Amino acid sequence: MKKHWGKIKRILELAISLARANFKLRNEGSYLGILWYLLNPLLLFLVIIFIRVAVFSHSKIELYPLYLLLGIIMNNLLVSTLASSIKSITENSSFLTSMKIEHESFVLSNVFQFVFSHLFEVGVFALFMVFYKVSLMGIIYYLIILLFFVLFLIGASFLFATIGTYVNDFFNIWTFARQILFFLTPIFYAIKPGDFIYSLNLFNPFFYFLHISRQVVLYQRLPEGWMLLIMVGVSLFFLFFGFFVFEKFKNKFADLL
Repeated sequence: MKKHWGKIKRILELAISLARANFKLRNEGSYLGILWYLLNPLLLFLVIIFIRVAVFSHSKIELYPLYLLLGIIMNNLLVSTLASSIKSITENSSFLTSMKIEHESFVLSNVFQFVFSHLFEVGVFALFMVFYKVSLMGIIYYLIILLFFVLFLIGASFLFATIGTYVNDFFNIWTFARQILFFLTPIFYAIKPGDFIYSLNLFNPFFYFLHISRQVVLYQRLPEGWMLLIMVGVSLFFLFFGFFVFEKFKNKFADLL
């Protein structure tokens, strides 16, 4: 047990160090630095607000600006993390083939750097909550949900990294799939039980994290118990399944790099 804990500790320490280094490198030479992380969600936020006012102003969603912004920043964390995880092994092939480094560190560092970015977006979201006079206690609740969301992303990232190493076109497949996911997931519109798209989203793991976050953070409502159970179950399932798949195939990565 002590031996395994020592290995996990080394992997996490290396992953966090790599995440910090990558986070700094992404801002090197940039005039706006971390503000670039905020421009994309804010621009998308303004565009959808404009479209909604112009086209869908007849439908009412309580605290819609917050509803929309939370959907955008959570979706950004999901799609950016998974897109980057696909190439987390192949793009570090020179390190993996020339040095004895745990493969897991590169996948974890990839997740952590996007979580760092997401925390800045959460800070902007908190300012919007103050403006709309919504209790900031919701941020505390969101951080708890975020913990399970990150566990889900870690597992999914291990899975995506494995597939991405074996399937060269997987990045293009995910680029196409994430666009479909954006419109099928209720990010800028609302759905209700009984709708076809609601039934469809019951098979969408991201929907549970998004729905529960909105209920708790924006409306201070206790989410449905079955949704909480599914959210926790999905997090743990993807974490262990993704890690299992990665561990099973990682020894063959060197032959593919």
